Amino acid sequence: MSDNTEGWTVTAQEQQGAASLDGALHALIAYAPRQGARVGWLYSSARGAPGDGAGYVSLYELYVAPDFRGVGVARALVEELFARVPDQEIVLSAWDRALYEMWLSLGFTYVPAPGERPGQRGHHGDMVRPQVKPWS
Repeated sequence: MSDNTEGWTVTAQEQQGAASLDGALHALIAYAPRQGARVGWLYSSARGAPGDGAGYVSLYELYVAPDFRGVGVARALVEELFARVPDQEIVLSAWDRALYEMWLSLGFTYVPAPGERPGQRGHHGDMVRPQVKPWS
C-alpha cells in the first residue's frame, strides 16, 4: 500500500473476528521484508458518539521501531488510516505531549479543552484530524 524506497511496506490486518472498520479494531502494519520484521504498527477503532452525533475513529496506538524512526513509517501508517476513513474525525485516544509537533506534522490539530489557556496543551485537550466534509 505504500510506495517508498526505505524497504518496508504497509499492510492491513483485521483482528480476529472483525468484519470491517465499523466498530472493529484494526491493525496497520509496516513490514520490512529485507529484515523480515514488523517495523511499526497503528491500532484504531471506530467509536460511536453519544446521542445522534457522528461517530469517530479512535487511534489507540502508533509505534515505530527505533531503527526506523524518521524515515516515513509513521507518516505512511497515518496516511493509510486517513485513506481508510476519509470523511471521519480521528481522535488520539492518548498522546504524549512531548510529541505534539510530530502529531501536527502528521495532519492532526490540537483542540483545547473548554477554559484552557492558549499554549497550555492540557491533559483534557484532544489531538484530532477533524471530520472531512465530502464534496456536495
